Amino acid sequence: MKIFDRGKWGALLHETRRAVDVLSEGRTRRIEEIRSALRDGTYRIDGKQVAGKMVSDAVRELRERPH
Repeated sequence: MKIFDRGKWGALLHETRRAVDVLSEGRTRRIEEIRSALRDGTYRIDGKQVAGKMVSDAVRELRERPH
């Protein structure tokens, strides 16, 4: 591997780590929001949205199965 290549890979690794950190922060924030709402009794679930997601996931899984 050339030194130039290592530099490119190092920069890519750095950017990847930064992206993971940003995503992790957002996820942590969202988890805390949900915990707080659960604790306060204000967390509401949209049953239709949950059911729709379950159906779409099931259809996707069926389509991905080998025939």
